[in-house]
Amino acid sequence: MKDVLVVYKSRYGAVERYAKWIAKALECEALPMDQVKTATLLEYRMLIFGGGLYMGRINGIAALTRRFQELKDKTLLVFTAGLTEPTDDGYYTFLYTRNFTEKMRKQIHFFAFPGAVDGQKLGRFHRWVMGMAMKERAQKDPANAQAYLEMKMDFVDPKYIEPLVEKARGILQEWDEKKRRQEEIRQQAAEQPEEEK
Repeated sequence: MKDVLVVYKSRYGAVERYAKWIAKALECEALPMDQVKTATLLEYRMLIFGGGLYMGRINGIAALTRRFQELKDKTLLVFTAGLTEPTDDGYYTFLYTRNFTEKMRKQIHFFAFPGAVDGQKLGRFHRWVMGMAMKERAQKDPANAQAYLEMKMDFVDPKYIEPLVEKARGILQEWDEKKRRQEEIRQQAAEQPEEEK
């Protein structure tokens, strides 16, 4: 069984950038969600899902939640990219509870990263919704009002993946240590004289 796969759904590119940085840091593959079948997911011990935030929903998360029963024995990490500050704990608690059942929350490690927006690339509906949100932000933050009103911001940065990568590496190290201990036990048992067995 393989160790890690990063799976992502990225509408405008921010999540894809994060997914590829995570995959590079963990020396694994990153695949768009629409290219991954359940059988592929079952080949891995750790799955990292990424999706953008849209009105409190994680884009593409249904691909994980509807397969949750099949994946419940996997180590699951989920990350999002959005324009809400990652330090807004209340909002991310809301996202976590809105997108996952209590049972899922006990198993999923959740990470939130800042995203990007380019008003020129948004579809009509997203441009309308973002326009309302950006007007409110422009009023609260006059120094950056122009950027908000133009809907042209990019807060995506590889430094934000560090907590997720650290968590994943820690789990991988635990697995390696457990495997090493099991191998030592097998080796000691094989080396015992026959009369001691």
